[in-house]
Amino acid sequence: MAHTFFATTVRGMEDVSAREVSSIIGRRAEPDVGKVFFQAGLEDIPRVNYLSRTVHKVALMLLKERFETLRDVYEAAKSVDYTAVIGPDQSFAVRAERVGVHPFTSVDVASTVGQAVIDSYKASRGVRLRVNLEEPDVELLCLVRHDELLLGVNTTGESLHRRGYRVWSHPAAISTTLASSMLLLSGWNPGDGLLDPMCGGATIPIEAALMASGYPPGEFRLRGRGFAFTRLRFVDPAWLEELRSEALSKVSRDSEPIMGVEVNPKFLKGGLENVRSAGVEWTVSLLAGDSRRLGGLLRDVPEDVVTNPPYGVRMRRGRMDRFYKSIIDAMRDAGVERVTLITAARRRLTEAVEETGVEVVDRREVVHGGMKAFVFRLRL
Repeated sequence: MAHTFFATTVRGMEDVSAREVSSIIGRRAEPDVGKVFFQAGLEDIPRVNYLSRTVHKVALMLLKERFETLRDVYEAAKSVDYTAVIGPDQSFAVRAERVGVHPFTSVDVASTVGQAVIDSYKASRGVRLRVNLEEPDVELLCLVRHDELLLGVNTTGESLHRRGYRVWSHPAAISTTLASSMLLLSGWNPGDGLLDPMCGGATIPIEAALMASGYPPGEFRLRGRGFAFTRLRFVDPAWLEELRSEALSKVSRDSEPIMGVEVNPKFLKGGLENVRSAGVEWTVSLLAGDSRRLGGLLRDVPEDVVTNPPYGVRMRRGRMDRFYKSIIDAMRDAGVERVTLITAARRRLTEAVEETGVEVVDRREVVHGGMKAFVFRLRL
């Protein structure tokens, strides 16, 4: 039986996540603002959570409605039958996220929906459900975006971007899900060589190595936080074990080297710690050096670059303009053909692109660390 799900994801990368989810479940997924909708069986809950590299949370949808007032939210939530997803002896909690201008807060939404769940369950079963805000057996995810209300069972728990391998955090680290989305968007063929010439904490090289080997990102979660679906009674534990056995049997180490370059010794040391923690030192090599002098650092430079360069927030304009031009020139001189990068300094990068004469294949706005940024695909 097919059920409706929604998965939250990186704003601006919804189409990438939709394609990835489609490849995982074998059914079409539809992109929406900050999320993806899809139809799947309950047995696909472990599959999407365990295998996806680009989504944040996966929810079994219970309700999708338009509303005007907080009272409308209550009535809509109260109309749902929760008996199939919450046992009478189980605790629950509601986590709410709100986007838009409203005369109420996300806390108000969570409280209102929580009361509606209690009232609905008591009316149908005569049982008052327990609320546990710290460690609930079942967590309901409520998304309010302008006049749209989405309610679902959080099958993930904490966001999937928290892989679990990162033991050192770069002060401007890119999220693992955004890094993976950029890799999928770039056109890079997993298994071929890849370069990140400004690798920082090595998130992009690590995600590329995991992708190239087919190593399931959810395996890291099972060593620590785990998944919320393991506490859901409608998810058979055998589904996950079968999935793990199948996925891990397909892991391969047959790929070209993945390289990173970092000029800051502290960042390089932290990146190496992350590489070892992720277990990808067999293919990821990090070198100390300046990205503007690639030709003198690397003997064989891959054709593909995916990177998260400094945004230049503390740099003077002229210095940042020269920086972008210099790294574009260095990559082209070294033989790089395709570059995918992210920046908040869109205008400065655009000017550098025009000056160097490289082709912009794609440009899109994304949300990175709570701020607006742009992902560029360049052909050198």
